[in-house]
Amino acid sequence: MSNSFVSPYGITLKEDGEIDTIPVVEVGFKDKKGKWLSLFLIIDSGATISALPKSDATVFGINVYKGKQIMISGIGGEKLIGWQHQITTRLGKKILKFPVVFLESDMAPRVLGRAGIFENFLLVFEEREKRTFFISEDQKEAGIIHKVLNEI
Repeated sequence: MSNSFVSPYGITLKEDGEIDTIPVVEVGFKDKKGKWLSLFLIIDSGATISALPKSDATVFGINVYKGKQIMISGIGGEKLIGWQHQITTRLGKKILKFPVVFLESDMAPRVLGRAGIFENFLLVFEEREKRTFFISEDQKEAGIIHKVLNEI
């Protein structure tokens, strides 16, 4: 069974009414009752760690204040307070545990960062087709891509 999958880009409506597309992925989280809940996170290769608004922690039954308090920098260097937790998620068919920071601001976007993700998948962004490939590092296709990149 392959843990690789394709995630189509999401569509957003800009303030000026223009439609834009962004790389997103559906991520499964367990709620307080242990049922899987899906959220769409923006794939951000510039983000070291994944981030969610603090209000999401309540839905997952997590007390944010029991996590490690950290400061992270947002876009433009804005400092944000958050609490880091290790959480179990489902990405495609793969169950992963990775760090997530729950940010003080409930207006914060849901972001999938590199930690715990990029070492498990080789990501390929195909802008023309508006999709992202998550290729499991244990798949032969990942080995082929690594070989091609090493020969360039």
